[in-house]
Amino acid sequence: MTVPIVGMILFPLCLVLWTRPFRILQVLMLAGILPAAAALVLGGLGVQPTMVPAMAFMSYVLLQFAMGVRYPGDRPVMALCLPFLLVVTWTLLGSIIMPRLFMNQVMVWPQKGDSVGGRVLLAPSFGNISQDIYLAVNASFLVVAARFLTRSDIRIERLYRTFLIGGWCVVAICLWQLAHRLAGVPYPDIFFYSNPGWSVLKTQTAGPMPRINASFSEPAACATFLSEVLFSSVWIVLQGYRVAQAKWLIPASALALACTTSTTGFITVAAGLCLLPLAALASGANRLLGNIMRLMLGGAVVIGFGVLVVVTLAPSVVPAVQFVYQSTAEKKESQSYQDRSQVDRDSLELVGQTYGLGVGWGSNRASSLLPGILSNTGLVGGVGLMIFNMTLLRAAIKARRSMPPGPERMVIEGVLPALIGGLIAACLSSPTLEYLDFYLLIALLIAAIARIGLLRKMAAAMRPPALVAQLSLAPIPPCTPVKPDPSQLMHEVG
Repeated sequence: MTVPIVGMILFPLCLVLWTRPFRILQVLMLAGILPAAAALVLGGLGVQPTMVPAMAFMSYVLLQFAMGVRYPGDRPVMALCLPFLLVVTWTLLGSIIMPRLFMNQVMVWPQKGDSVGGRVLLAPSFGNISQDIYLAVNASFLVVAARFLTRSDIRIERLYRTFLIGGWCVVAICLWQLAHRLAGVPYPDIFFYSNPGWSVLKTQTAGPMPRINASFSEPAACATFLSEVLFSSVWIVLQGYRVAQAKWLIPASALALACTTSTTGFITVAAGLCLLPLAALASGANRLLGNIMRLMLGGAVVIGFGVLVVVTLAPSVVPAVQFVYQSTAEKKESQSYQDRSQVDRDSLELVGQTYGLGVGWGSNRASSLLPGILSNTGLVGGVGLMIFNMTLLRAAIKARRSMPPGPERMVIEGVLPALIGGLIAACLSSPTLEYLDFYLLIALLIAAIARIGLLRKMAAAMRPPALVAQLSLAPIPPCTPVKPDPSQLMHEVG
């Protein structure tokens, strides 16, 4: 057992901040930009850095729960999380039943740690256990964090700003690694890539240009995170929020994403550009269309000016850019794309071979998100997650429309696009979503929705006294005097 540098920082930091759980969540959000590092190495297995603050946070909050502490948004949070918890329950049961029910009947692609270079017959494996542990931890953390963040003394927008600060850190690491690859600037590989369980692709090139993966295991993973940051910062700026970290993060994250030369990132951004006008129309704010046009025009001017500067000062970059464009356009003809597509096709065939039940969580490893979910959890898991996503989306839209601009609404405006960007990228190149910082974003969105619901209930409870006060100040209309009935007066006096 060894403790890398990241663990030497996180363990004492979480110990000091144990009684300040919100600070621990901020630490977790920042630790999420180091997925290829390890906080603790046990043999050939590395513990992800986000696991340390997550365990510290849950231990404190669950101890409070055992002592009788409750949070104001417990009931609305559990109502929003119910579809997800039902899917998790089905998934955990399926990971035990399905590998035994369809044992030696279908062929699956095993997990990386169990890989033998091809498909194998389905059988219970360590992959079922390890993936169940990750899923149980992620689901538990999601619920606990969402309930905790409904505390009235917490400013949840600070956690969203921490997410943006993490985006700036990734941009800086991208530029640092680019300087290392081009000019030999010292770069601490031992700090960023200390997890022995990851195959880090840090020496890839796209023709003469280096492919940047920053602190992630591969360029596609880095592009996925930068897509989340880019989607979030663009929408926040378009909505008119004056967040200092977001305005300049748009060009910075776009530049860093371009440095990855990741097809996943380029397609995700293209999909976001197509969805942007539709989102503006769905929001019902006509001014957003004007903001979008101004943003696109300003972006075109900046890109044009940058291209002129680069072509003038470094003309050798032009052939490299042409090579990247050509390789991206011909991605479907590459051997890696063919292999990944074949894995996804094999995974989708498992749905029919298992009568829509799946092979059990952790039994099959696909190349992208949808085939991975359907092949492992079946149609029940896929439909359940779709219901959860649609429920969360409708609740977010309803909460946004019922609340004027403020901290909770800003969190919804910023987190929802980030989640959409992450899901689009994962549907292209990620078999699962197992990062705790992604689940923290979901918890932040759920907490913002629940807090808006609580604020609306408080406003409704305060409305009758306010209405009475308003009526008491209104002019009394003229009326005809009525002669009192003596018997009635005597009855009232008696």
